[in-house]
Amino acid sequence: MSTETIVYTPYHSAIPSWSGYQYQGKVALNVVLDYMMRISREEYDSYSLELEWYEDFCILNGDTYVSIHQVKSYKAKGLSEYKEAIWNLLGKTLLKSCEYCYLHSSTDLDTEEAIKKGLLNLEPPPMPKPPKDPSKGPKIKTYSPRHYYDQVMAANAYEELFSKFSSYSYTCSKRYCPLHELEDEIKQKIKSYYDHKGKPYTVAQIEAVYHYLLGEVDRHITRRHNDEQNDDDNEIDFVPDRIRFTEIFRVLENNWEKPSDEYVILRLRNMFHSIWDSVSIDLHQITIDEGTLERQDDIRKVEEYVSTLSTLSNTDFFTFCQIVTPNIYIPKADEDAFRNLIPEDGIGTLLYAFYEIKRELDVINYRYVKKNQSINTSYLPTTLKLISNRYKSDDIIKSNIASSILSNAAIRNQLYEIEVMITDNINAKSLEEATMKFTVIETDDGNPNDKVTKIKKIRMIDIDNAKGELNQ
Repeated sequence: MSTETIVYTPYHSAIPSWSGYQYQGKVALNVVLDYMMRISREEYDSYSLELEWYEDFCILNGDTYVSIHQVKSYKAKGLSEYKEAIWNLLGKTLLKSCEYCYLHSSTDLDTEEAIKKGLLNLEPPPMPKPPKDPSKGPKIKTYSPRHYYDQVMAANAYEELFSKFSSYSYTCSKRYCPLHELEDEIKQKIKSYYDHKGKPYTVAQIEAVYHYLLGEVDRHITRRHNDEQNDDDNEIDFVPDRIRFTEIFRVLENNWEKPSDEYVILRLRNMFHSIWDSVSIDLHQITIDEGTLERQDDIRKVEEYVSTLSTLSNTDFFTFCQIVTPNIYIPKADEDAFRNLIPEDGIGTLLYAFYEIKRELDVINYRYVKKNQSINTSYLPTTLKLISNRYKSDDIIKSNIASSILSNAAIRNQLYEIEVMITDNINAKSLEEATMKFTVIETDDGNPNDKVTKIKKIRMIDIDNAKGELNQ
């Protein structure tokens, strides 16, 4: 019987679940800006940012790791929640002789001294479980937190390594940065950068630079994602390309005063991923509070959907926004698009549908497909949500929504392929029926192949009904 050799490595990649607009990407950008104000312009050429390889992210000078960083967005404050992350940091600092290692969190933690004492009072990280069938498992595995714990203790290096460990310091010397404060933190850093360089700026320029910087990180991650899809899964000498500080510098030095289509779409991307970050944290916490940890598989499924959407071109991402918010007519990327195509409550509805519906989503075409013999029924998850109004009945609001969908010429070709729309709380036998209660719509010649005729027949169902039809 032949035996397979398993190779262990300190490197890992979760790039497929990343985007430049998520918490980790923003934290990394914030750290880069800190470094750029501490080092000289001449040093930008040798400094770089490495994402998701040796650690969540790292700062390098040439090929030397200057600092390594773990990013956690847990709501819990207990040290046990961060135990494995800290042992990973200490072990990897020992392995590469890094100057500094940092833990980033969205909630307040104890001081470094309290963490140092408390960590040793906790149980060591568990030994990794051996695979049931080694021949079917991965041939390359990352070292476990237990491996790093053993290495640190065997080297008697705990005290020395902890002298390099710190919770990262943010504004007002805080050792943490909540998700909702991170955007302002980065914008303040951009302002500080310009102040540091003696360059004037406007509020509009700061806003634009912020979104272009996120776009720069996201483009890098998309390239990494594509590279890894084309590489051998068992490749261990793969070295990812890094974002040089000079690339960040070029964005900072550009004059982005005048908004462009690209700028508007970058803002849409940021809003979409920011909402997902918040929803993801809430869903993780619910699974812990309710003891439904098996549902974390559903969260990972949504992460995969969001990751695939993040790789769309700007044009395709804008089309995605148009389609999932079908009651808003926005023919081009402008300020109206930013204000209307990513409704916060509505995107929450869309993501919740992704979470609750078990059937695999066709992410490229933004729909679920139910096959029944020779008939395919396409379900479009949307941001549609009926918000009651004291001045209008729910039926009038529903009629207005349905009428707006029918008159939306910008996405008529895409809606022609849809039979059902998934909404938060709207149910209707057809768009036509919902509309005609209170709104006069144009009649047609009854041609079943006419686009508008077919679109009128689209049903609207809420998420609970969608689960009943698709989770079979």
